[in-house]
Formats: sequence, C-alpha cells, structure tokens
Amino acid sequence: MTIRAVEFSRCACGKERGYDDERTAQKALGRAQAKRDRAGDRRGSRRGLCRENRAYECSEGMWHLTSQSRSEYLLGAAA
Repeated sequence: MTIRAVEFSRCACGKERGYDDERTAQKALGRAQAKRDRAGDRRGSRRGLCRENRAYECSEGMWHLTSQSRSEYLLGAAA
C-alpha cells in the first residue's frame, strides 16, 4: 500500500502545517476526515475524536485546517 500524503510546510504564522492553496487544503481535509472515520470505526465509536471541519486562509496567505465551524468562529470574533 502506498501512502499518498498531502504536501505541507511550516507557516510563517507559527503553525506546523500550512498548505499552499485552497485545493491542497481541501484535499488534506478530506484525507484527515477519512482517517478519523476509519479510526473511529476500528474503536467502535467516533465519539471524542477531533474532527476537522473546514479550511481557512491565514494572514500569511497559507491555508490551515480547523475543527471550529464558521459560525463558532464568527460568534467568537463578535465577542
């Protein structure tokens, strides 16, 4: 079996994983979600697993993954 990893690099904002463009980040998001689903299925429950929900662009122009929904982000920014 071949492992097909998505290319990432360290971002200037300090995060470990940064993706060059939205397409690459979305690809990584799909792979991360599938990996979490498989791990949950092996355990017999998906409860308690961190689940990446979306990709976002940071101020440095790179893309990152987050488990925070858009509405949670907007509510936190408004407070």
